[in-house]
Amino acid sequence: MRTPILSLFMLLLASCTANAHITANQPLTLIGNSLPPIRHITDMKAVADTLWFVYETEDGFGQRFLRKAVIDQDNNTLDVGPVLGKKSDGYYMAYMPYPVYGLDGNMQVVNQEDGEIFNCVNDSILIRSKNYILSDNGAVPFPLSQYVQDISSVDSDNYVFVGREPNGGEQFAMKANVATVEIDSIRIVQLSPELTTWLPNAGELAYSKKYDRLAFAYRLHPIIELFGMDGKLIRQVRIGQDTFNPETLDEADFEELNPLHIVDISVSPQNIYALHWNFKYSNAHDTASTIFKIDWDGNIVDRLFNVPMPLYRIAISDDKFIIGWNGKDFIYIEAF
Repeated sequence: MRTPILSLFMLLLASCTANAHITANQPLTLIGNSLPPIRHITDMKAVADTLWFVYETEDGFGQRFLRKAVIDQDNNTLDVGPVLGKKSDGYYMAYMPYPVYGLDGNMQVVNQEDGEIFNCVNDSILIRSKNYILSDNGAVPFPLSQYVQDISSVDSDNYVFVGREPNGGEQFAMKANVATVEIDSIRIVQLSPELTTWLPNAGELAYSKKYDRLAFAYRLHPIIELFGMDGKLIRQVRIGQDTFNPETLDEADFEELNPLHIVDISVSPQNIYALHWNFKYSNAHDTASTIFKIDWDGNIVDRLFNVPMPLYRIAISDDKFIIGWNGKDFIYIEAF
């Protein structure tokens, strides 16, 4: 039974080989405000010539910082702005800021540790909206951790996000109405009944306003699941072969013992861009990854080879170009 499955998978990849691209890339020169030594970039979003990115510093203790930068393709520069949300007393309005595009492209910021929502005025000043993704007065269908992940705006009052049960429980794609203070689950996010906790099912959720559907990309599995707001599966997209060893779950460093698959996704109104490794974290510095371009119906449209090594994060801008993070520099990558 394994031979037909493997043959089908290889045929699927071969069908898009004619559309595969090899691209040029180059680091962007930073201008404007200086950056401290960065340990991790945790999120990046790009629209037109604007990049928003969240990072942790080398000497930090888990606090994250949000910046806005302007991309100049002609001069190959990235003009970095100041940290957003810093108060006059030196403290910050959000300990774990997460950028969310709201209505009309206006930026909002959600504090991931408690779900508080801020409006970003003039792309520079954070103002409290007095709304929360998770409200103390809101009803939840089951106990949830206060940490909210991968938030997207559906409309002025409604948001989608990944919610997790406490103590290593299950995870769900969820929806929240901040006007009625209601929260409900959309779909449990897990690949099999044997892998029920969120740890082996870790990944990233994205939402399409145009198609009103969601995509979840698994970090430890070569799978992207597309599903509607009603929770019904639309399509499961496979971009590689399974490599996860369930026996490693007993180890504290189980992620380091397994090849990682979809380490980041970035979406446009038309497509999903998936950064696929298919190798262990320890091999990231000298192993080439692939960026898959997938439409919101689950069709593999294209693949991008020869991307820089290493590559940890990507942000697509209007289906035109990609900004990547290689652990040291921001990279401009020609799109498909």
